[in-house]
Amino acid sequence: MKIFFRKNIALLTTSCFAVLLSVAAPVAMAQTTGKISGEVIDHALAHGTALVLVGLNTPWQMESTLSEDQVNAHRDAIASIQKNLLTELEGRSYKVIRRYDRIPGIALEVGADALAELARSPNVTNVLLDRPAANEENVSAEKVPTQLFKRVANDGTILVLAGLRTPWQREDQLSEKLIALQRKAILSAQSYVLAELGGTQFRVMRLYRSIPGIALRVGLDALQVLQNSPAVTNVVQDRPATRSR
Repeated sequence: MKIFFRKNIALLTTSCFAVLLSVAAPVAMAQTTGKISGEVIDHALAHGTALVLVGLNTPWQMESTLSEDQVNAHRDAIASIQKNLLTELEGRSYKVIRRYDRIPGIALEVGADALAELARSPNVTNVLLDRPAANEENVSAEKVPTQLFKRVANDGTILVLAGLRTPWQREDQLSEKLIALQRKAILSAQSYVLAELGGTQFRVMRLYRSIPGIALRVGLDALQVLQNSPAVTNVVQDRPATRSR
């Protein structure tokens, strides 16, 4: 009886190790490309799947700078590359969470095999960990002051500055390499917030590269997204740029 028990334990251990290898091997391969953030790798290894935001390799401009025909062409290009990526993922473990039409990205839930495919794909620029919407009880009521909700309700839209949750130091205290890394982190946080705002009423006014923030004109729906975003630290009212005399 003891021998039988030991054999079953050995079989169970071998099976578990095989399952771990089936997850770890493609995830490790994904890590070597540099496209996949460490957070995604850790989450996929711990849970088997991960919610991710996938940046897509297609030119992008703010729509406010484009004509109507250019906006349509811009959105068609984004839809086309999303379709190409999903074709590459056929047969892999994945689920589409959100498609974006104004920024080159797509939100997915992926298994290890799909993550490895994202790492190989020439259509992908980077993969960041996505997060479910924060529970209301965990959201600070002061992230977006109440008066901003009142003003947007009255005026329809409002200019805001959103602070972003990413480590930051003054650039005169950093080496060139650290400055480049810090600016990349700021850009990733900006991309995350823009992805969350997909489908809401918003317009990008300014993208900052050396401070963790973004200036936006937002409607009520977009302001509510900023309130719940785990990537946003605070939101304050912005003011229109004054003309120099």
